[in-house]
Amino acid sequence: MLSIFKINTNPEKRYFGFDIIRAFSVILVMNMHFFEMFSPSIGLNFFMIPLPDPVDMFFVCSGFLIGYQHLKDVHKMDKVTPKYTARFLVMRWVRTLPSYYIVLTIIVLLTASVTHHLDFPMRNYLFIQNLYEQRSKIFRETWTISIEEWFYFTFPVFFYIISSLLKINKKKSFLYILIFYIIVCNLLKIYYYYYVFPNHNFGQWLNFREFVVLRIDTIAIGLLGAYVCYFYEDFWERNKYKFLPFGLVIYFGSIFFYWAWVNFLQGNEFSTFYHFTFYYLVSPISIVLCLPYLKTIKFKNNFINHLVLYTSLISYSLFLFHLSLVMLILFAIYLGVIKHITDTLALYAVTALVYIIWLSLTFFLSNLFFNKVELPIMNKRRWIIEKLKLND
Repeated sequence: MLSIFKINTNPEKRYFGFDIIRAFSVILVMNMHFFEMFSPSIGLNFFMIPLPDPVDMFFVCSGFLIGYQHLKDVHKMDKVTPKYTARFLVMRWVRTLPSYYIVLTIIVLLTASVTHHLDFPMRNYLFIQNLYEQRSKIFRETWTISIEEWFYFTFPVFFYIISSLLKINKKKSFLYILIFYIIVCNLLKIYYYYYVFPNHNFGQWLNFREFVVLRIDTIAIGLLGAYVCYFYEDFWERNKYKFLPFGLVIYFGSIFFYWAWVNFLQGNEFSTFYHFTFYYLVSPISIVLCLPYLKTIKFKNNFINHLVLYTSLISYSLFLFHLSLVMLILFAIYLGVIKHITDTLALYAVTALVYIIWLSLTFFLSNLFFNKVELPIMNKRRWIIEKLKLND
């Protein structure tokens, strides 16, 4: 069984606690999308389920890991150079862009085969579909990838400008950037609250949370964790068990407050000033408080840990495949079947069967894509860097 969920890697050198979060986040995202789509058919209200926000978890962990590695890299250098900035971008873009573009193009071609009209969504290819408003008509779930890609681009560029061109030391440069993200994004949230979405209803809030200019600060909260961990390591290590309960209490309290508000006011005036602004600070900060403990969790050679690591490693492929490719196709078949079903128990059984098929097919295709496409491309990063002569 272990061989099924084993990918050639060195788990002892990984921050396994972050693999747990990554695996949990992608599984939660997948299931939230499934229940959101299928629950109306079986008479359930998806929004009655008090689920945590997997996007906050992933963004914070991503910001921490990228920021922490960045700090370790730049402090080995005398000066941050354009070559380092380009190398940073190659490492991130080769990891994410080819797989995204391949899956997006497959979806475009499949859509064209059904509609008999070929339409290339350039907004999605350029990651501007949700830059300051939501304009995506296809592959909408990838609004999170768009936010990540804008972070990958702006962060190293800002760092180079501040540290090398403005001659500010690396520690302050890093701090200034994360403060800039947090301040600008929250000022824009206030502006959107009063002037762009003045009705403050549930639908507006669902759109609001998907914009790059409003959500990139969640990743910056992860940068804040990396900053404290790198420059104040003793403080970080010494308080890991103290921070954990505070983080969990604040996080689950925030989830409960959001859930209670949704269920009382869904469909009417929903989003208060807190929901549009401080909610996106409280939740990420509470996750950061849990990171010192998560960073200490070690991988153990057992089935569960291998399953978690395997899910974490193929998480990007799982995310790309689960909804707009696999689920939408199965949902179309499902709707055709259930219109002939009148028995409630039979309806639940069919839904459960579709869930099993969907989950199995998603994992199968994601595993295939990861091993045959994503991993081989990712392994070319060092070769590309050498060819472009980006090593110092």
